[in-house]
Order: sequence, then C-alpha cells, then structure tokens
Amino acid sequence: MVDIPTIGESVVSEIGLAGVWEGDVVRGHGEVVPETCIHGTDVLRTSVIVTWADVVTGSVAGSMITERIPLTLDLEVQVQEPARLGDPMVIEAAPLKAGRTVAVAEARVRSEDTGAPIAYAIATFFASPNPAHVFADGFPDLGDMPVGRLPEPLADRAGITIVEPGVAEVPHRGKNLNASNAIQGGIVSLAAEESIRSLHGAPVVLDAINIRYLKGITAGPGRAVAEPMGETTIVRITDVGRDKLATLITARTRSL
Repeated sequence: MVDIPTIGESVVSEIGLAGVWEGDVVRGHGEVVPETCIHGTDVLRTSVIVTWADVVTGSVAGSMITERIPLTLDLEVQVQEPARLGDPMVIEAAPLKAGRTVAVAEARVRSEDTGAPIAYAIATFFASPNPAHVFADGFPDLGDMPVGRLPEPLADRAGITIVEPGVAEVPHRGKNLNASNAIQGGIVSLAAEESIRSLHGAPVVLDAINIRYLKGITAGPGRAVAEPMGETTIVRITDVGRDKLATLITARTRSL
C-alpha cells in the first residue's frame, strides 16, 4: 500500500472543478477565475483544461480497469475556442475502450451558458505495475473532491520558476503530486506551458497540446525545455533528480 495524498492536499483541488457521475458519464463543472488565466490576459490556460481532462477521464479509467492506480500514458487536448474570465464550463468524460489494464476515455468541454464547444480531449491510461499502488477503499469518488479556490496564480501556486527563456522548472512537492507520488499530469503540462510562454514577448495560448508521459517525475524537479519549430513547439521534460526523460510534449501556439 502507498501513502496516497488526499485530493484536498493538491493544487488540483484548488482549481475549482466539481464533478459527479451521471450514468456512465463523468460531468464536471468549473468557472474561469483570474488565477487560472494566462498572465496578463482573461484567457484560460490550456494546462487547466489538461488538468480537468486528466481528472475526469482518470475517474472514468479508474472505474474500468483493475484496483491499481490508473496512470496517464498520453493525453491530447484540441482547443476550439479559448474560454475567458467568468465563463462557466462543463466537461464531460466517457469511456471509449475498457480493458483489464488499459483504458481510453474522451472528454468534451463546452460553455455551460451557450453549449458552444471549447475543447476536446482524449486520454489513455494503464494500471500501475506497482502492486503497492492501490486505493485502500477503492477508487475515490469524484463527487467527494473538494471544490477549492486558488489563493494565487496557478504557476505561482505550483512553484514554477523560469530558469532561462525556454526553460521552466516545477518542484516535486506534496501539493503538486498525484496518488503515485509523481508530479500530477496537469502540473507537468503547466511547466511546459510556462517554458513556451517564456520564449515569447507577448501572451500566447496553446491551441493544441499532445502529451506523452514516459516516466513519472518522482524525484524532481521537473525541468521543461522548449524547442520552437515554426508554429509547433517541442517540450522535453526531465526528472532532474533521476536524470531521465519523463515527458514529451508537442504544442501549437497562437498569439493573443
């Protein structure tokens, strides 16, 4: 058995996502607040959508595979229309493939007011190979997740620092971790987002992001190094404590 941090101890619990099961669908609700916006704008960070998508699709995956903790293998988000400050949003996740050790789920994000689509996400999960990675009382109910509010901007709350243009680091510490003691997938995407932002003189939004989680960042810090290639940026994130490549990300940006 592992010492699993409660969701209430996590930065993820502070970004305002409330979720419930409705049949086979997980439905989450959230609102865009200043602390989740790109610095200097009223536009929601794409990394917040990644975080919400990881949570709701992970809940679906946890209901489909073994009692082991589901780990994210890959996650993709395509943004159709960026959400803005004050927008209420709905994110709905549903299963696509259920196996004994692998699950695939999709999530759709839309405006709660108009129903207009905001983003689409798809994620693949696998059961942790570590036999100690189990929840003693079964997979946590998303409805029990506290709905918090960030006391400061998200990047500051996660402790992200810009080492130099194109390089950002996120610490391996309690509030950034998931149930397997690795930096949570959405926080990893936040580090990538910040590394990309630091390359630009003006705010940019990630219109699309594709994340391959190769290893959990269990020692840290996680160091994100962004390499621009035209409209696309490649970000390699290393677990500095183990000197191992942990995550590979490609993202497409647009100036605001």
